[in-house]
Amino acid sequence: MSMCKQYQNDPDTDPLPRLIYHTAQDLKNIGEKTLAPYDLTIEQLHPLKTVSFSQGITQRQLGDECNKSPANLTRILDRLEKKSLIERRNDPNDRRATLVFLTRQGESLIAEVTELFDSLTEKVTAGITDKDQQIIRQALHTMATNLETINLEFQTK
Repeated sequence: MSMCKQYQNDPDTDPLPRLIYHTAQDLKNIGEKTLAPYDLTIEQLHPLKTVSFSQGITQRQLGDECNKSPANLTRILDRLEKKSLIERRNDPNDRRATLVFLTRQGESLIAEVTELFDSLTEKVTAGITDKDQQIIRQALHTMATNLETINLEFQTK
């Protein structure tokens, strides 16, 4: 049984962070099942999708955008490169930097998977009005900002 189902009994009193955590876990599990036939993981999809929006992004920028450590991102990119989904090139303007590009195969895969996830998003948000979705987005952005502040407080201690 999904943990979220346990909390749907009283949506007015369920602890919000815990509900978000369990919902995120359920989303990740469904996402992994959706990606399995493509030999892809959620962890690999995020950098792929980011590169699709920013062809030629530096590896450092990509790590920042995806919130991945350099070592973790390198491991992910190594796997994506072995699958011929990305290619890395030296930055002609900075010998220390590496640029990341999608291959044609990567572009094709992103297009196909994006359609699947768009359909999944429609299913997940079924019954939630556009207005309520906007409220949820705003609340989650506010929570993310609050978490950044809390994280900075931990770093200064």
